[in-house]
Amino acid sequence: MKKLGLFIIAISMIFGFSVTGFASGDHPGGHGNKTVGEVVKAQGAFVTVKDDHGKSHKFHVNKQTKLTGKIKVGATVEVDSTDSGHANAMIVKE
Repeated sequence: MKKLGLFIIAISMIFGFSVTGFASGDHPGGHGNKTVGEVVKAQGAFVTVKDDHGKSHKFHVNKQTKLTGKIKVGATVEVDSTDSGHANAMIVKE
């Protein structure tokens, strides 16, 4: 009986910590993806950003994207995006 009680407590703690982690948006692959880098291409509804590691990321930008500043090639930006590459917000860093 004592082991069952400890097991239930352990499972409750694991579940509680995992829910807290997902709610924070810090988990890999979830909502709240942040990318910081330089705009290398802006064409139509797509902006390509090269991060500090040299990896290029292509983001879809539309009317729902919250834009702060003027997006242009060479600008440093911070992008909040979905897993599918839609930019929720794009902020130009001065």
